[in-house]
Amino acid sequence: MDLRTQIGQHFVCGFDGPTLEPSFIEAVKRYKIGNIILFARNIKSKTQLYALCQEIQDLVRSECGHDALITIDQEGGMVTRLSPDCTNVPSAMALSATGDEQLARQAGVITATELRALGVNVDFAPSLDVNSNPDNPVIGVRSFSDDPKQVTRFGLAMIEGLQEGGVMAVGKHFPGHGDTHLDSHVALPVVEGGEEQLAIHLEPFRKAISAGVQGIMSSHILFPALEPDPVPATLSRTIMTDLLRSEYGFKGLVFTDCMEMQAIADHFGTVEASLQALQAGVDVVCISHHVELACQAVELVEAALADGRLDADSLKQSTKRIFQAKTMLSELPPPPLSVVACENHRQSNAQLHQKSLTLVNDAPFSLGSKPLVLGPRPFRATNVSNDEDVLSFAPSLAALLGCDGITTSDNPKEQEIEQLSDVCSAYSAVVVGTYNGHLHPGQLALVNRLSQELPTLCVALRNPYDLAYVTNKVRSIAAYAYTESAIHALAQVVLGKAEATGVLPVALVEQGA
Repeated sequence: MDLRTQIGQHFVCGFDGPTLEPSFIEAVKRYKIGNIILFARNIKSKTQLYALCQEIQDLVRSECGHDALITIDQEGGMVTRLSPDCTNVPSAMALSATGDEQLARQAGVITATELRALGVNVDFAPSLDVNSNPDNPVIGVRSFSDDPKQVTRFGLAMIEGLQEGGVMAVGKHFPGHGDTHLDSHVALPVVEGGEEQLAIHLEPFRKAISAGVQGIMSSHILFPALEPDPVPATLSRTIMTDLLRSEYGFKGLVFTDCMEMQAIADHFGTVEASLQALQAGVDVVCISHHVELACQAVELVEAALADGRLDADSLKQSTKRIFQAKTMLSELPPPPLSVVACENHRQSNAQLHQKSLTLVNDAPFSLGSKPLVLGPRPFRATNVSNDEDVLSFAPSLAALLGCDGITTSDNPKEQEIEQLSDVCSAYSAVVVGTYNGHLHPGQLALVNRLSQELPTLCVALRNPYDLAYVTNKVRSIAAYAYTESAIHALAQVVLGKAEATGVLPVALVEQGA
């Protein structure tokens, strides 16, 4: 194996569209890029994805001599990449709301089985972040809970299911993204907590490592208590090697989060930081969008090996870990494509969604003879969310209930609230969906205004923290996701055909009056 082929094993890259681009193929041929990340932009259907994964493997085997790690962010809920003809399980927080960690394991098995059948062998999931900050702009329902013990219990169950199904689980975002006020996709967050506070966030990772998680993903966050130099965890040898490898004994693969995120790109440079990450002890550098940056990084790593800035023996040990992982993943034969969205998986997934729905406030409510459904479009809440342009809560739920529905603006102003109040005077009750309303207060102002005039049910379609800000006269349900599966499960509860039996996995600050 020549040096460039070795270096290429340490990069995972993405491309646009549902087919391999000529420029990406050329990058694999010339720079020996050995691993791929897939997004929703690459996936149109299960049959198309299966063919794409076969094409990727053929290319990488031919040019690099080894299988590719084909990776994906298939967390569940609002962070899913698979097409609708696959099974997309609920989010981490929704699974935690069921109260039964075996359901998280089941979700992991379903996800891994389908990923393997499709040709994907690494899932960048689960999030092991403890969501201790309700205003966290990027984690929220991606976390199992604000309680480290619950995150550990459900996170380990999900890991067990994923790895039992033959996919590498990758716990993220080490050493914890749950206490940030900024999204590292667009800024460089700082977590100022001391050792005692950080121990809360480290606990799920430490326990996952002891339980055998095969992958860990780093976070682009400054942790002054762990790393005195002004570099994020991804670039810190103190965190990625001394803490993760030496102290915690992690033997698996360490991946970076995407190096094109602004926390890295704006402050350290994607190409230069890729070398720094390898120097810190990371195994695989993720450059998700522009493969030409990875090509530049490969050249920089070559130069760093030549002049001694990067230790060749350490990189060889890292390469060995990558090959061991690829061998392990290749030993299990994939299940048939027919398992994807099979009847058993569809029924199990419907039950998972139904069991996650959580009645937060049991105020009196009935639909009456003429209900109305209101709610915002599914705007992109974070840079990690999928772009949603088809599903809309109000008309979708209204169709299931047999009533009218109106899509509201993302953050209604007083004039819109007044207009909707007038409209609602002709209806017997209103169901209002919120979507990160705790960050878009006009949504909550609308709920509280309507509750003064008619029976009101509020449904939190992403983070349940919205429900802390509605009055006690509002019946409220946490659905944890703005997805078709969640809306179908919700309709059963609203129509009285099922009960919302979930238990809230996070604490809400009481704001109701």
